[in-house]
Order: sequence, then structure tokens, then C-alpha cells
Amino acid sequence: MNKFEINLNLYRSFYYVAKYEGFTKASTHAMLSQSSLSTNIKILEESLETKLFYRKTNNLTLTKEGKALFSKLEEVVNILNKDIEQKELNIGCLRVIADNYLDDTIQKFKQQFKDITINFNFSKNTELYQMLKKDEIDIIISRYPLFYKFDNYITVEKIKDTENVFVCSKSFFEKEKEKMESENYVYPLILPDSSEKRRKIEQYLIDNDINYNVDIEIPNSNLVKKLILKDIGIGYINKKYVEEELKNNEMIIVDKFKNIPLDNITIIYDSKKNNYIVDTFVKIFKETI
Repeated sequence: MNKFEINLNLYRSFYYVAKYEGFTKASTHAMLSQSSLSTNIKILEESLETKLFYRKTNNLTLTKEGKALFSKLEEVVNILNKDIEQKELNIGCLRVIADNYLDDTIQKFKQQFKDITINFNFSKNTELYQMLKKDEIDIIISRYPLFYKFDNYITVEKIKDTENVFVCSKSFFEKEKEKMESENYVYPLILPDSSEKRRKIEQYLIDNDINYNVDIEIPNSNLVKKLILKDIGIGYINKKYVEEELKNNEMIIVDKFKNIPLDNITIIYDSKKNNYIVDTFVKIFKETI
């Protein structure tokens, strides 16, 4: 093995450990043992006469020199990746957005890229952000505001305002209408489970002096809609998701809940990659939503 091949393997080891922030995942992707990776990085640091990582218990962080080297290597990898045909598009998304806003985008995208497989991941936002950083997904479609600090090369674009409503079934409304006119009426609510979104809703209820009781906490919009139609209570839900039921008079928007704060659909991706597949999906999404 010549000197060039040895050095290439050293840089390759460094790239994977830096990208996956440790030896465990890096070992899988680099197909080298953790001890081999550690040895290669030590040799690289000695050959460059500089420290590339700060090492603490169960934690590796890049030094200034390490960040500079990783940035250069990543540029090379991105250039090389342009010549590799992409077969998959991996999207991290909130399920309610996928259910209500992505069908037209996917249809138009697949017309252009018939051979691309689209994979969805519905993990929590914090997990999706880490996956984007590690190139495990290509795009995140989420809500704004986002309580997460992104690197400056990550593009965060607010695309569309979305309206939420408090609704109940027509039969529930007819049964409870007179009671609702009382100032002491306690609204039986079906709300999202504990989250930043939930705290935002409850702050709205407090600010508007609405007496309420949370009868059910649930993250799934489809089940919320079914429970509303079964007269279980008043549900907080994306208006687009119940347009048909409102049109058919199966559901009623409860007048007590006015000026509900809007949500915003936001798309997040790595803008420095210049990935044609990702850029095209983003463009189609903006046009169709």
C-alpha cells in the first residue's frame, strides 16, 4: 500500500468520525473497527501536527482545525456525490402535514422522477434535526417557530400559514348548545399530547378565559377526527383535515374559540449540497402547497 492510499484512508476515517460525532456510527459507515478508526485519526493528527478533536468521556468535538478540515472534505464529498445517481429521497415530516398537504407535491414529483423512492420518517422534531445534520434524511417539513439552532448552511423557509379550529360533531353541538351559552360551561377538549404545540394551545385558552377540561390527549389527527364524530368532545385540529366534514355539516366550528394562532409549514434542508433532487422537490412543494 503506497503513501497516498494510506493518507486517503486516514482522511476517510476522520471524515466519518467527524460526520457521525463518534466512533460507533462511524464504524458502521466506514466499515472499520472503532479501534482502527481511533488509530487512523491519531496517525493523521501526528502527520498534520495538529489536534483535530477534543476528547471527553463519551464525547468528541471538533477543534478549530478539525472543523476546517471537515469542511474541506465535505466539499469534495458533495462534488463526488453529484456524479452518483440518487435513488431515494428521505423526508422527515409531521404526520398531519403529510396527511393534508403533500399528495399533490408527491404526484407531481413522481411524474418527473419515476425511479426515485420516497421514504417518510415521522420521528420527533429534535430527532429529525439530528438526522438531517448526519445526512440520514434530506428534507424536514415541520411547523414554525422551531426551537432548535441550525448551522448557517441549513436553509429554513416558512412556506404557508395553516389554520387550526376547535370543532365538534353536529349532534354534540345540538346537545350542548344551551349549556355552552353559560359562562360556567367547561369545554371538554381533545388536545395534542404534551409538547410545545400543546403549551401554545393552553396559553391561548388561558389568555381567552376559556374554562376547559382535557378529556383526551392524543397525537394522531385521524383518531381525533373519529372521536369528534363519535360525540366524544371538542377537538383541536387542522382545518384542512376536516374540510369535507364541515362542508357536509357533520362538524361545527365552535364560535367560542376565536383568533386561534396560525401554524406555519416550514421546509428545512441543507442548501450547500446543491442537490438537484432535493431542490426540485422543494420547488414543487412551494408551487403545489
